[in-house]
Amino acid sequence: MQQKIRPLHPQSTKPAAPAKPASTLRVHKRRLGLMLAALLLVCGFGSYQLVSTHNAIETRSQTLSTAKATLKQKKTETANLKVKIDQLNNEDYLAKLIRERYLMSKKGEVVFSLPTTQTDTQK
Repeated sequence: MQQKIRPLHPQSTKPAAPAKPASTLRVHKRRLGLMLAALLLVCGFGSYQLVSTHNAIETRSQTLSTAKATLKQKKTETANLKVKIDQLNNEDYLAKLIRERYLMSKKGEVVFSLPTTQTDTQK
């Protein structure tokens, strides 16, 4: 009669796996080293590109903000000059400006020159 129970780990009668020669291990290690070097090279190049792009964006954004500030200042200056042009086209304003600046007067008008007192902040 045959036994239905078999040992869990029978004594192996199979031949042991042949040991890998040292040359194949050396080849595998060399390939692994080359793959790691290539990976590091690609990661390094990508990091460099990322940092340089970030710096370029920062520079452009600073230039843009400076240009926007200059544009706003020039628009304000343009608006002020347009107002001044409109005022100079008005004859009443122009006559008043000439009288004040060059101390001229209309016929029958008397100009009084008052001494100005300088305060400590004006000195």
